Amino acid sequence: MPLILAVTKESAEGERRVALDPSVAERLEQQLLVKVIIESGCGRGAGFYDADYEGIDVVDSFADAVKLATVVLKVNPPTVDEAMLLPIGSVLVAQINSYLHLDVVSVLQKRNITTLAMDLVPRITRAQPMDVLSSQATVAGYKAALLAAEISPRLFPMLTTAAGTIRPSRVIVIGAGVAGLQAIATARRLGAQVEAYDIRSAAKEQIESLGARMIDTGVNAESSGGYARALTKEEKQKQHDVLAERMSQAHAVICTAAIPGRKAPVIITRDMVEGMLPDTVIVDMAADSGGNCELTHIGETYMHGDVFIVGATNLPSSASVHASEMYARNLFSMLRLMFSNGQLHLDWQDEILAGCLLTHNGAIYDAHTAELMDQPCAPPIGSAKAEKQEDQQGVGWISEEEPSDDLSDDDQASTASNDQSRSTQSAAAITANKSAQPEPTDDNGDGGSNDDFDVRDDLTVIEGIGPALQNRLYAYGVKQYSQLASLDADGIHRLEIQLELDNHELVVDWVAEAAQLERKL
Repeated sequence: MPLILAVTKESAEGERRVALDPSVAERLEQQLLVKVIIESGCGRGAGFYDADYEGIDVVDSFADAVKLATVVLKVNPPTVDEAMLLPIGSVLVAQINSYLHLDVVSVLQKRNITTLAMDLVPRITRAQPMDVLSSQATVAGYKAALLAAEISPRLFPMLTTAAGTIRPSRVIVIGAGVAGLQAIATARRLGAQVEAYDIRSAAKEQIESLGARMIDTGVNAESSGGYARALTKEEKQKQHDVLAERMSQAHAVICTAAIPGRKAPVIITRDMVEGMLPDTVIVDMAADSGGNCELTHIGETYMHGDVFIVGATNLPSSASVHASEMYARNLFSMLRLMFSNGQLHLDWQDEILAGCLLTHNGAIYDAHTAELMDQPCAPPIGSAKAEKQEDQQGVGWISEEEPSDDLSDDDQASTASNDQSRSTQSAAAITANKSAQPEPTDDNGDGGSNDDFDVRDDLTVIEGIGPALQNRLYAYGVKQYSQLASLDADGIHRLEIQLELDNHELVVDWVAEAAQLERKL
């Protein structure tokens, strides 16, 4: 009897993608000699009916789909209840974003599930066909440009009409990674005049090849090895002044600058927004990790003064057909590494499989996740080492936890390399850092960074916060009573969204109780 691969509905609110489209499901059965089972309706959000999966068995529920499965395929992680239904010792392949779902990871660990996180696939040449981050960023960049064009009260192209000539809109794209380059290309196809900014001077060639113009701030932030170094205060001010001047003339700004495993760098400040033209549109694709604009509200579109600010989230889902097809091809390439003659064979000497391993035999294999769960990180099973390759999603950008100015170039390059090994930090971490965390100061009290600012209080003493929820709060950056107590109304709202809570009064009570504990201390 062939091994069973199960594909289930996505349970995340608003998620329309599916892990396998009909064509890839058919290829899996024909080429890998496995049996595919789908949950009824799993592809409906992406335009695929059950009947489109010809020859594929269809079952009515998640439980029926996974009960005999050796491998379970998903776009997003399962819920806790769904994870409890996965067969002990089975294999889960999905985008996990483990720091957002520590409670799910805990269940996967307890049930000895082997979890391969597609968001942890090493960014190496051989793994490009499995690079989910890039494939989905391509979709997101395209949709971000369309979103800006839709919301803007101006037309993007130049039009010569009997009523006169309409000048093209001026668009600025922040960040020239995969998403940024696609946003540039799409805005150019729509006829806009496009400028782009990336902290790497090497991005100039890519930007100009798409017909856009690179914004030169006169700041060179590159150190040896192509990594970014920390900017001095004078350089930061110079960068700010140049970008503020250019943005004051723009009609739309698309933000794509992100750092894997870190909060997004704040590039657009309040004064920049307030200096923009009326009805300018800011589409902030980095909203999930805090936003490149300091005024971004996660998942919300609102006006600050006369400027539209869009906290865009899960843009790939809005193009679910092609996003699903691309994701399915990524999975097919991954599964080809896992199967031989219809049999599952996980070769931990393979740098790709070893690199994206999250849980296996009850152990945690991702260092960042293990740290958040206060557990030891298991040593690598295989000895294969992935070749180094720059992460095109976040390359060049400096996190707010910058290396100090007195580090050597080699030390800074090492720090940047380590930073790139982590996956994207949750948006609530940014919310907490902005709304709740007091700004750490250095010995001189001038607001410099302090990497030791990581004291954790026992949040479980607050009624309604258990160990799993405490770990999620830690992951979001809320680690002390003072941070929770300092949340304002906007911070509470964002935290509710990220915790997927519908009990506003519960979070308000947490804040009040945290304030009482803080006063006692």
